Amino acid sequence: MLNQPFLTHILNNFLEHVFVLNSHQEILFQTEGNENLLGYSNAEIADGSFSGLFINPNFSFKETIEKAKKFGEFISTENFKHKTKKYINIAFRVVYHVDETNNEERYIFYLKDNTQQNIVRNDILKKSLTIENLSKSRMIRNGHIDEAIYEILESSSRAVQTTRVNAWVFDENRTKIQCVGNYDARENKLIHQTSLPRILMPKYFALFETEKIIITPDTSKENRTDEMDETYLKPNNIQSLMDIPVRIEGEMIGVICFENVGAPREWTLMEQKYGLVAAQMLSLTIESYNKQKAKQDLELMLKEKTILLQEVNHRVKNNLAIIGSLMNLQSEKSKDDYHKQLFIECRNRLDSISTVHELIYKSKNYTHIDFKDYLNQIINHITGSYKSFEYIKIVKDIEEVQVNISSAIPLALIVNELITNSYKHAFISKKEGEIVIKLTEKDGQVFLTISDNGQGFDKNTIPKTSMGMDILNGLITQIDGTCDLTSNEKGTLYKISFSNK
Repeated sequence: MLNQPFLTHILNNFLEHVFVLNSHQEILFQTEGNENLLGYSNAEIADGSFSGLFINPNFSFKETIEKAKKFGEFISTENFKHKTKKYINIAFRVVYHVDETNNEERYIFYLKDNTQQNIVRNDILKKSLTIENLSKSRMIRNGHIDEAIYEILESSSRAVQTTRVNAWVFDENRTKIQCVGNYDARENKLIHQTSLPRILMPKYFALFETEKIIITPDTSKENRTDEMDETYLKPNNIQSLMDIPVRIEGEMIGVICFENVGAPREWTLMEQKYGLVAAQMLSLTIESYNKQKAKQDLELMLKEKTILLQEVNHRVKNNLAIIGSLMNLQSEKSKDDYHKQLFIECRNRLDSISTVHELIYKSKNYTHIDFKDYLNQIINHITGSYKSFEYIKIVKDIEEVQVNISSAIPLALIVNELITNSYKHAFISKKEGEIVIKLTEKDGQVFLTISDNGQGFDKNTIPKTSMGMDILNGLITQIDGTCDLTSNEKGTLYKISFSNK
């Protein structure tokens, strides 16, 4: 059996300080060297009360030993009284034990300085909060690159407590690496830093092919970074480096550097992990900036294209209007009604095409136009050309239908041909008449119906060389449509349908 002096020797060499209390909270045993923990000698502690070492007014020593008795063990942290300073934070563990020889209760307290753990914990918390704040940054998310880079570098300098943090990116040809931000904690601002030619640092950049992080505790003793000694490290008094590559989709596009000035430094694992996160934040910033820039370029190109299309359609409309005006002048010189009528019909066709271009340049939609508005304008043009036919009534039953631009002009010309044909031929022997235009859409199929209550005609008597029918059939073919013609003594009916998908 081990003797008491030997057990005491073992306990005195524990990393923890041990106190054994009886049921009356009196100290039965304590390890030597407690002044190293509390500043008080063992004798000073023995003369006082162990429970009096706990200085938190809300702490209950009674509840602590009751929990230890109930559960066999209790673990916590508390501020303890210290002789030379306000307090010391200590992690303690209480073990409940019953001595089998005399059945007496014992409470064994194990004490350990928690200061370093608190420092580590606070450091972790500080870095975690910095990462959380950066992850919520609108500057990073929206690609405001200058503001975001400053935020990352300044926050990282405080989180890692290093003098300089800077960010670098390769130029377009990857011949040099350019500094896009160099934060100096001594001046609390970004300071200028010139670019560095890549060709002068082949060994340095080759390291990133095999290592995620380049750690240099003391640059004066490190040959991996000696390429930068004269051009960069010595002029800036940099003694220690932690450099992390910045990658986008696996490709290295730059590097973020943590630099300690004036003295060597060991970079902890936590600092290295933080550096990797900072590199990711910088990568996200650059990606967001590139996306925003690409979006702005596309928007500018779209705007320029829109203006160009508007201008083209406007000029086409104006040019067609000039041609129409020339036709009007020419029609006035016609010596007979036949040729004058030909000019009017051509003018109406031009107006039908011109109206499409007018609607396009006034619209924001370059794929479809509102054919109801279009038809109304075309009908107004035609009726204006046939003012002498006031006895003919136009009846419209037109729904709002968005027609594909590619179908709009052929469809307009179809309407022009059929209405013109009714004006010219349907009411020769009548004093009054009616032309009905109907437009509907159902399940992606457009239905155009144009009818009149004129005298009709025999379809079999239409000459095969009739230009009007050739034009009509050609236009219907352009829109991949079908036409059903019915004509008798009660009038003429054209039913045209085509897909609008």
